[in-house]
Amino acid sequence: MALLVSRVLAVAALAALAAATVACSASGSTGVISGEVRFAREVDLPEGAVVTVRLLDTSLADAPSVELGRDVIENAERLPVRFRIEYDPDEVSDRNEYSLSADVRRGDELLYVNDTVHTVLTRGAPRNSDVVVVSTNPFDVCVEPLPGVLHSSFDDQDLPDGAVLHVRLVDVTDPEESVVVTQATLGDLGGFPIEFELPHEGVEISRHHRYELEAEVVAGGEVLYHIPREEWRRTWLPHCPNADLRLVNDLFPAGEFPEE
Repeated sequence: MALLVSRVLAVAALAALAAATVACSASGSTGVISGEVRFAREVDLPEGAVVTVRLLDTSLADAPSVELGRDVIENAERLPVRFRIEYDPDEVSDRNEYSLSADVRRGDELLYVNDTVHTVLTRGAPRNSDVVVVSTNPFDVCVEPLPGVLHSSFDDQDLPDGAVLHVRLVDVTDPEESVVVTQATLGDLGGFPIEFELPHEGVEISRHHRYELEAEVVAGGEVLYHIPREEWRRTWLPHCPNADLRLVNDLFPAGEFPEE
């Protein structure tokens, strides 16, 4: 009987020890947040670039953010780049709000930084998130042709032989002096939709500038289709167009929609 009691006590003691070990392990566990630091397109970074991503407690609007963890990627070669931040889950409260911030520097020079909030962990936010950064240089130098497509909701018939498309991207930031940024002429159109590419050599796009897309289809010296109104020509460009951001607009019959 004494032996049986001793065995029971020993098993109970081992169970208690195991429970305590699990509790300590859970309390001391490490949380991880991962994702990518991304620009609007893939971009090469200068030699010696350093990417830093921080996990911040941003609950108090009138107080500095509290850093819970960070990842520093030395000698990053290009964006996007992956990051991994370890943090202590015991420091996270469901009542608080947390977000990720990222910057890219070369020495003391700030090259890229996020300008939008990327919340994580609590209040319905995801555990992991990519961080989108913008260039501190307001101009994005285009590195590939600028793609676009023109539709017409009024006519789906083939265009006449010899029809030519003239398309221009115009900077209208200064209302007194608009500037043609890039332009192209395209023949052998066939019909709508019309896909086109604008030359990119020497082209810079600023997210702070305003742009319009001018286009007309001409045949035999007569304008058949165009974009007649200024507000219809307006184009929002946060960066140089690419596969994810094409120049898209509608053309209207010149006979039904004369130039205002």
